[in-house]
Amino acid sequence: MKPHITAIFSGLILVAVGMFSFFANESRPLTALIGPIVGLFFIFSAPAIKKENKLVAHIVVGLTFLFAIVTGYMAYSSTNMEPGEIRERRIQVFSAMAITCTGAFAYYINGFISRKKEELENN
Repeated sequence: MKPHITAIFSGLILVAVGMFSFFANESRPLTALIGPIVGLFFIFSAPAIKKENKLVAHIVVGLTFLFAIVTGYMAYSSTNMEPGEIRERRIQVFSAMAITCTGAFAYYINGFISRKKEELENN
């Protein structure tokens, strides 16, 4: 899979999971829209990544890494809540986002390493 496809795929998952979280919560917290906003950024960044814009690619990789850490922490901290539907939903939503971002980050880094090896072999 190419990096721009990974950005689209991970962005779609963040949008879907975040919108589920937003509409599943009766209070409709605006913070539940952070995931979809980040996901839309990934989706709209895909054309620049496809054109090999290194600045945009590095921003997406950095944001993916940060979002993986934040959502992983949020999933973990949700385990300290009282048992119930909200706790389970938070764990599921944040875990899905963390797993998605961790996988995308790993893919990006693997791609960077592969391209660097190719450059070194060609020189």
